[in-house]
Amino acid sequence: MKFSVASIALLSAASVAAQQQESLCLPDCSSGKCIFELAVELTAGQTGYFTVKGCDGTNPTLGVEMGVSHTFIQQDYTNWYHALGLAYAADGALLDNPELEPCIAPPGSGSECEETCSCPAPMYFKNGISLGEFSNDESIAPLTEDADNFGLDDYEPLFFYPFGQWLEEGLFSVNLKFTEDYKEDIFYFCHIHQGMTGRIKLLEDGVPVSATDVPEIPYEYDMPTGFDALCGNFGVAGNRLPDDQCPSTFVCLADGADPSLGLFADCINAQDCSMFKGMTSGVSATGGETALFLHQMIPHHENAVNMA
Repeated sequence: MKFSVASIALLSAASVAAQQQESLCLPDCSSGKCIFELAVELTAGQTGYFTVKGCDGTNPTLGVEMGVSHTFIQQDYTNWYHALGLAYAADGALLDNPELEPCIAPPGSGSECEETCSCPAPMYFKNGISLGEFSNDESIAPLTEDADNFGLDDYEPLFFYPFGQWLEEGLFSVNLKFTEDYKEDIFYFCHIHQGMTGRIKLLEDGVPVSATDVPEIPYEYDMPTGFDALCGNFGVAGNRLPDDQCPSTFVCLADGADPSLGLFADCINAQDCSMFKGMTSGVSATGGETALFLHQMIPHHENAVNMA
């Protein structure tokens, strides 16, 4: 049997699509509504990475069926300070990339939806009440035209509330129904912290419309290994004692201390050495008080995060 080059290309594309489909994180639609329950694995990156209930790993690639309503629930306490955003490229406006908004057409799509502000965009909710006026999902609210408020400007500021107050605000959720013809991927991300983006494959009848991962995510995820993974921190392994820029120890263990405490003390010693080196600052004539303050506070707070 002979295959043409075109046939081989089609078979290859189909194989890639099938592999993608198997690895996708799909919503739970068992209730009749398609739901992604989000949380944040706080130790998976310097600011954390998203996780999805029922799916493996961090920042999994999601599968979203075009023309179907999907709800992203941000109820878990780890979502604090991690307001969800949706964009056409990694990290949205945090990297000067276009986001899903009512008056922004999918790039290169040729759609005229921006003229009526009816483009695919998230709808932001608190306790089931829409925080905006826009709707492209008639199952939730009548379809709108010329309504550019989709709720983000009221949703995101709530995530800056003190933790206890944020918890008392109730249930946060985001609805998405992608209704335009678009042949590339879209992205979910934290609207506050750059570097937490994840990919969304748009699907038609369960099959990704794009067999390749485009646009690309322009950075690698943090993958702590070795001593950093053991201690649950980042960028500290190079500061293990002994270090000629640090004291011989920061933690003095009592005789007969539990060996496991000694291992924890090794982590603390490395973290403290990192902070000690970072806070030993040279002061320039032009930097001034603000620069000195920043050079002191940044390593101090980075170390606080590592210790936590």
